[in-house]
Amino acid sequence: MLPGLIDSHVHFDLAAHPAPFSHWDRMPFVRSMTCLHNGLLALRAGITSVRDLGSVDHMVVDYSRQVSEGHLIGPQVIAAGRPITMTGGHCADYGRVADGAEELRLAVREQIAAGARVIKLMATGGISSPGNPGLAQLTVEEMSVAVEEAHKAGLSVAAHAHAPDGIANAIEAGVDTIEHAAFASDRSFEIMKTNGTMLVPTVSALNPIQAGVGIPAATVDKSLRAREIFRESTARAIAAGVRIAAGTDAGTAFNPIGGLLDEMQMYVDGGLTAADALRTATVNAGPLVRAPGTGSPEVGVIAIGSRADLLVANGDPRSDLEALRRPAHVIANGRLVDLDWVDKTIGELAGMLE
Repeated sequence: MLPGLIDSHVHFDLAAHPAPFSHWDRMPFVRSMTCLHNGLLALRAGITSVRDLGSVDHMVVDYSRQVSEGHLIGPQVIAAGRPITMTGGHCADYGRVADGAEELRLAVREQIAAGARVIKLMATGGISSPGNPGLAQLTVEEMSVAVEEAHKAGLSVAAHAHAPDGIANAIEAGVDTIEHAAFASDRSFEIMKTNGTMLVPTVSALNPIQAGVGIPAATVDKSLRAREIFRESTARAIAAGVRIAAGTDAGTAFNPIGGLLDEMQMYVDGGLTAADALRTATVNAGPLVRAPGTGSPEVGVIAIGSRADLLVANGDPRSDLEALRRPAHVIANGRLVDLDWVDKTIGELAGMLE
């Protein structure tokens, strides 16, 4: 028995389609069923808490509320609402575009008012959107104001940041986690370690990318050029002693919810022991999905008073992570999950969502 797993970077309002963001143009009903489907996929994989780091609107915030109030079965979701980006920045077609410190302040307040429990900022360009992922975007001044507003409300801040300038800007602004860091320098990792900034690599997200399967050509080109660099960067982060929380970026192209074990295996390939890789998805990630507010239970540990999220594995994952491939039992917030029902419902929903 071990704590339920935590995926610190997902997108429950995406469906792992070849052009994933087109999902946000689908009918709200279909999108809501996708959230339900993804929640069940997470539970089947033993994932009992996630951070959802961005959607076109507040669909996942609403889904999270339904789960927390007991109306739906699913994992605990700490949702960001709309990611905040600059004009022409990463995900500008779908995120909350904001320019200048006061506009950033307003954008953060909007997400908090809508029920967001974490804030997502875009500090550099991206691989899955037009533009150069190596270029810094939101400024230190803009992100500092965003962090101030989020922290004042008790929320943490995650920064999408691939390259050294954007990473340094985000850390100087006071963000809590750096997402991805595909092109980070050794200096980037030194700054992360010094400041205690958590890294959420999502390195496995590029594994399924290939040409000829419907993924936009620009995304394929950038992904294939970045893939080995990303893996090497993650290994250097591990060697540097940067604290890592496991995250998959699930929902992106051919990257369905539930692939956390494959991400953890890549950390082992990069130098972690199986036991330390397990900590990235439990103990390390726990503070990132601890519900805002004083007195909320600990997550990612088994202790008196902690959140009752547990899984039972047929083997010891501290020596072999494959023991987690298909959990024997899952308990989510004190409730034993009927995995046979989950399997049946996943199959029924999958046919509707193709």
